[in-house]
Amino acid sequence: MHPLGLLQDTPPGRNAVWAGIALLSMLVWLGLEQLSAQLWFLPAGLRLALLWLVPTRRWGWLGAAEIAAQATKSMVLGYPLFSMTFVGVCIAPWVIYAAVVFVARGPQPGLALDTPTRMLGFLLAGLVGAAGVSPLLWMFLVTVPMNAVDSLASMFAFMYGDMIGQLVLAPVLVALAHGRMKPRRLAFWRDMGVVLVGAVGIFLLLQAYDDLAMYVLLLAFAPLFFLGFRHGWEGAALGTLVLGAVIQALVQGGLLSVSVTMLQLVLAVVGAGALVLGAASTALRHSHEVLAQRHQELATKNDELGALAEELRHVTQRLVRIEEQGQRELASELDYELGHAIHALGTRISLAFRDVRDEQGTRFLESLREQVREIQDSLRRALRQLRPPMLDSHGLRHAIDNGPLREMLEDGNIVFEPRFTGPVDQLDDDARTAAYRICQAAVREAVRLDTVRRVALDLEVTPREGGGQAVSLNLDIEFSPYARALPPLQPLPAIFDRVLAEKGRYQLEPLVHGQRHAIRFDAT
Repeated sequence: MHPLGLLQDTPPGRNAVWAGIALLSMLVWLGLEQLSAQLWFLPAGLRLALLWLVPTRRWGWLGAAEIAAQATKSMVLGYPLFSMTFVGVCIAPWVIYAAVVFVARGPQPGLALDTPTRMLGFLLAGLVGAAGVSPLLWMFLVTVPMNAVDSLASMFAFMYGDMIGQLVLAPVLVALAHGRMKPRRLAFWRDMGVVLVGAVGIFLLLQAYDDLAMYVLLLAFAPLFFLGFRHGWEGAALGTLVLGAVIQALVQGGLLSVSVTMLQLVLAVVGAGALVLGAASTALRHSHEVLAQRHQELATKNDELGALAEELRHVTQRLVRIEEQGQRELASELDYELGHAIHALGTRISLAFRDVRDEQGTRFLESLREQVREIQDSLRRALRQLRPPMLDSHGLRHAIDNGPLREMLEDGNIVFEPRFTGPVDQLDDDARTAAYRICQAAVREAVRLDTVRRVALDLEVTPREGGGQAVSLNLDIEFSPYARALPPLQPLPAIFDRVLAEKGRYQLEPLVHGQRHAIRFDAT
């Protein structure tokens, strides 16, 4: 099972598992206590990490483990267990840390330190805990009379020991629990080697020239920022641990004569800064990964939408072709059925004039023949609206300039001003039909409105180098300047469907006293 799953196992029961965790924690605490020295107090890091990772309801096991470890140490050294010193040194520090962590993160276990805010909260909890424990340790462990300055210095020494123990151990333990300490890549170890070589070189230089400490000591710790920036807070945590171990080894070997307090202070400041910078770098890296994933998802959705739009265009194009074919067949059937019948009726009425001798019968036949002529004219107009024959016989230019569109506008006392540019009549059947139907929709809209006084049409066809033509069609509908209310600027569904079928663009542009329907599409 994952370590984090064990530590955050909140359901009731499972006491045997937690007893084992408490026993392991006690043994680790005793081992870390043996490794502690003047530079650091490592159990403070273990205490902070476990309190941060474990839910509040399981803290009793952590407290029991640390108190048992303290009791074991006291019995080995011959210290009494039932005394105020044992309570103040061995029990109260854990209680203070627990209270601080509870205030910092609440009853639920803390999350991974992947943001600067979480990292700052984690480090601040450790700092406040160390600051709260140091007066207790000074009160019970320091028995030599001291003045105020020496007392403060002693308290700060206890606090620095806890802080360094937290910095070098707690972030590494949190990273291990969250599974962030996977085998590092070669680039990390190369950077770590450069950092260590530089730090050891500076420490050896200070051993030979200790007067340079105030000038170059910070340079030995500054590369931790580099590790945090390149490898996140996990890299900064591991670098702080390794660099702290190197410093401890040099101090114990007598190869570093710099004051331990100065080393603690610089390591605390630089280590905390590197961890916060690493958390910010990790957060930025995660945000970039999430953004890249969102971009990939968006690209996939765009491809799907593009495929659906293409399919919709094909469907619309097929529907338009079916509609045109239906209109052609309907016009042909109406012309064949009704046209011939009406023509035969007119012929019979003309023949009936020979058999009628009275004036009343003649007037009646004249009225019938006039009605037949009106019916023929209406049928001819209807057939030309369905599919004007001149569009197939004379071309698009003639069908627009001299066909039913002009007749409709002239009947409505609307000025029609067409203009053609380029090889208009060389368009294929689909593009020619689309252009005509678009013009027809605009003309119908102009006739329907009472305030229109002029319709200007500008059709331009431009051949392309790679083949095909670019069709540009501007339809300007101009209203009377005396109109009190102008119609709203709205796209026409008939034009929109035709433009969609041709994979074109349809834009509406307001004019001073009118509106422009601008259409662009490509023809093969």
